[in-house]
Amino acid sequence: MATGYGRHSREPVVLFTLEAFAVSLLLPALAQAAFLPLQLQTISSGELNTPIGMAAAGDGSGRLFIIDQRGRIDIIQNGSLLPTPFLDLGSKLVPQRTNASGAPSFDERGLLGLAFHPDYAVPNAPGQGKFYVFYSAPSADPGTPENPINCVSRVSEFKVSAGNPNVADPTSERILMAFNKPQFNHNGGQISFGPDRMLYISTGDGGGSNDNDPGHTGGSALKPNGPGVLGNAQDRSNLMGNILRIDVNTNNGPNGQYGIPANNPFVGQAGVREEIYAYGMRNPWRFSFDDGPGGDGRLFVADVGQGLYEEVNIVQSGGNYGWRLKEGFHDFDPTSSVPDGPLLDPIAEYSHPNAPDGTKIGLATVGGYIYRGNLIPGLQGKYIFGDWSTSFSAGHGTLLGLEEVSPGTWQLTTLDIAGGNPIPYFINSFGRDEDGELYVLANLYNQPNNLHGGLIFKIVPEPSSGLLILSLIGAWGLRKRGKTCTHISA
Repeated sequence: MATGYGRHSREPVVLFTLEAFAVSLLLPALAQAAFLPLQLQTISSGELNTPIGMAAAGDGSGRLFIIDQRGRIDIIQNGSLLPTPFLDLGSKLVPQRTNASGAPSFDERGLLGLAFHPDYAVPNAPGQGKFYVFYSAPSADPGTPENPINCVSRVSEFKVSAGNPNVADPTSERILMAFNKPQFNHNGGQISFGPDRMLYISTGDGGGSNDNDPGHTGGSALKPNGPGVLGNAQDRSNLMGNILRIDVNTNNGPNGQYGIPANNPFVGQAGVREEIYAYGMRNPWRFSFDDGPGGDGRLFVADVGQGLYEEVNIVQSGGNYGWRLKEGFHDFDPTSSVPDGPLLDPIAEYSHPNAPDGTKIGLATVGGYIYRGNLIPGLQGKYIFGDWSTSFSAGHGTLLGLEEVSPGTWQLTTLDIAGGNPIPYFINSFGRDEDGELYVLANLYNQPNNLHGGLIFKIVPEPSSGLLILSLIGAWGLRKRGKTCTHISA
């Protein structure tokens, strides 16, 4: 027996099924044939407000650390939400946006990222007990009309308390990095340690739209286009619109609180921020490394598009991923200036419902993970991600998959989910536990609030008798719920 969600209900229902183990015996032989039918098993419902990220400490405890957008880090341990938060940073956050009546409104700022030091559980190591967060802090300086300051993006280090592994020390903050942002949206905010033990950080282009508002290089209140509008994402003299890479264990950075790895691609180049690993991104909303058992370490980044196209990239050192010249595979403003080097294409693209072409799915891509767990052998080596919703008014998030069917050729699939896909929620993020199993973090609402609309699902196989029979007779073609398209990367 497992829990899941019903086709016409937002409340969890009980699904009486066969044991997942029996199904998994049949999956390896089908691993390269298709994405297998899946189910969302409810882990938490009605307990959390706005779950927007998940991390594991890598200490063997099996705890899931859940990021709430308005500042809390909660722990789920052995299937239960602990009553005391691991850390509450709510008082350090920029106040949430409100509507004319003072009620909370749509906001992309908040506590957005969490990463545990690779040596978090190693006794006497420099990183023992240390973890890192990315959050939106208020600014005492509003800036100017030409260069407004909406908030400050901050990356900080904290330590776990000495006496309780489930509670952090709120007084232990060490601010590594802080930079001003001109608008409330396009924050990025994912942080993660790579296989090289360096800390990677995603940053958006600063917000607004088109990367040409005030506070964007060449932009203004007139929203110009054409020559001279470089945009923040193509301007390597700032930290916006990038994937950054720093060393938390050294201090040769500009403020002495972090280090610049010697093999970062722009080290020594005048006028360029040496923290930049890759650039040309609009709002990289969640990235991950293929660093599980059998993984090759590649860095997958989902970058939210402007108004027509969403994209997924495999990011390499020094790469320029095109924004604001391109949106996905398409020209956006090809007259904009380019610093140097080629523009790298995504590995996959899909379209908004209002786009003139392409596979029409939703409004904002949400990055996930290459699956390297053991529960679903048929997903091995495939990228699981999603789309936030088909609209702002009601949650209709879509779970998606990418498979590299030949070198450089990726097939996009709308996953076959029990109960239907899209699901009746906004998909905020994905998570991965210490065993490599994947989770979906979702919400009933399109903005942060305290209404306990958060949900967490574990992705599990759909263990049905019909699936067993179809597996045995090789009749997967009878179940055509998924849709596929193919893209070839550059």
